[in-house]
Amino acid sequence: MRAKCRLMLALVGQLEVVKEQIAAYDKEIDRLFQQHSDSKIFASLPGAARRLAPRLLAEWGDERDRYENAAVVQALAGTSPVLFQSGKYRFARQRKSCVKPFRRVMHLFSFQSIRWVPWAREYYYAKRCQGKTHHEALRALANIWVRTIFAMWKNRTCYDEAAFIAARSRHFNRVA
Repeated sequence: MRAKCRLMLALVGQLEVVKEQIAAYDKEIDRLFQQHSDSKIFASLPGAARRLAPRLLAEWGDERDRYENAAVVQALAGTSPVLFQSGKYRFARQRKSCVKPFRRVMHLFSFQSIRWVPWAREYYYAKRCQGKTHHEALRALANIWVRTIFAMWKNRTCYDEAAFIAARSRHFNRVA
């Protein structure tokens, strides 16, 4: 019994060191994020906060000539579906060849945005009512977020919900 107590104390001591290292790592990430010229753009995203904003910035990068348009980023981030067909069988499925960390951070951000952004919440629930799974609905929402973030990133502007809603209504009027 005493040996197990000593083992537990040794493990707790090791965890304290790891905890301090993680805190230092988080502090450095925050410092580097604050120094970056695009940090305000990604920090303005609702629900991104301290954890997701730096990850989003890291995945997007700062080389604006890298992406021709939003569709390229959607494919890279794995948010746009891939059409699969065989004979009369035809459906869309999740894109497998993409940058997995990019797809993951867009998925996490989409999930967070449901809590903070009314239009995102409505869109997510509309997809769920259409019979989409949770993850399919989040990917569809992430696909919209990629287009929005791409426009913000390209124009160097912060997120403005009123501007997004106005652009969305212009798009729907043009399509209808």
